[in-house]
Order: sequence, then C-alpha cells, then structure tokens
Amino acid sequence: MKISGKIRIPAFYQYMTISCIVVCLLVLIQGCKIPANSTTVENLRNYDFLFPVEWVGHYAGKLNIISADSTIQVEMELTISHPDALGMYPWTLRYGEDDIRFYGLEVIDATKGHYTIDEYNSIKLDAYLKGNHFISEFEVMGNRLTFHYERVPGGIEIRVYASPQSSAKVTGGEIIGQDTVPLVTSFPNLSFQQGYLRKIQK
Repeated sequence: MKISGKIRIPAFYQYMTISCIVVCLLVLIQGCKIPANSTTVENLRNYDFLFPVEWVGHYAGKLNIISADSTIQVEMELTISHPDALGMYPWTLRYGEDDIRFYGLEVIDATKGHYTIDEYNSIKLDAYLKGNHFISEFEVMGNRLTFHYERVPGGIEIRVYASPQSSAKVTGGEIIGQDTVPLVTSFPNLSFQQGYLRKIQK
C-alpha cells in the first residue's frame, strides 16, 4: 500500500534524537580533556626543582648578547657539582674556549632562599632563590648587573641585565595638591643576555 505525503516524526522521538546527540558530544568533550595530573609542558615548567641538589649537572648551549644595534652569540657552559668537603657547591662558568670562571655556591639560609656565590678573590655575591628562579643583583665598576637563572625541564635558562649607574635618571618629587610625589630613579639598559643551556651527560 502506497502512502502519500510526508512522514511526521513524533515529538518524543525528536527529543530523544537531540538528547542522544548532546550526550555524544559531552562524551567526546570529556574524552578530549587533559587530566589534571597529566604531564603537560606547563605542568613540567611549574615543577619545583630542589635547589641546589636537583640543579647539579653539566649544562651547555649558546648565550645571545643583545645590544641596541647588534647581537653576539657565544658558547656557554655551566657546571654545578656536588658539595666539597667544606660544603661548597662548585659553580663553574665557561664562555667560549678560554674564559673559565671557578666559583663556589654557599648555603647561607636555605629556609629563606639565601645563598652566596663566592668568586674566591674576596668577592661574595648574595643570591636568592624564588621558586625555580635563582637571582643575584650587584653593582661593579659603575654597572648594575642582574643574573637570573631559571631551572626548567631539560636545562637552565639564563638572563642577564646590565645598566650603567652613571646614566640613571631621577624624576618625580613634585608636590601635587597635598601629596608629594616620590622620587623615582630609572636606569637605561646597556645590554641583555639570554640563553638556554641544555643539561647533558658528561
């Protein structure tokens, strides 16, 4: 028997069809979600490396020395060794082939993240640990330097900022209404150094 005309699907079945589609989409979305405890790049980067124990190793890469009109690239290595008999962690830097600098990392107060880098020539530089960031800031021969080491998965990122103290500019100090604007000193950036040192077996 031939039945002419359009076939109407009952509203109930229409509702069930739409519901099935929605459920399937939800299942697919859930399946695509990354579990909270999964190993992602961001999770790895946020991992806290125990300092200085989990920083011990040999690292090598290239350091970019960037100024306003040029960029120079040099080979760089950093070796952090296990503590010696005096409790100092040998901290050795190499730039290029011939420039090797032997320092020592001394723990001052680990609970406060306070350390020093001993250059073994009467110079001791204070340095502080903030999470995976090891930072030392000092002034030498009229230049203000900031060394920033960051322990990341697979290696260490290094950033160095240099600013001449002699070119500092002071602004502020005006009285506006009943308030005195504080003096602010700003420093020009002489150069910026950045590099990634990959941890290698040696």
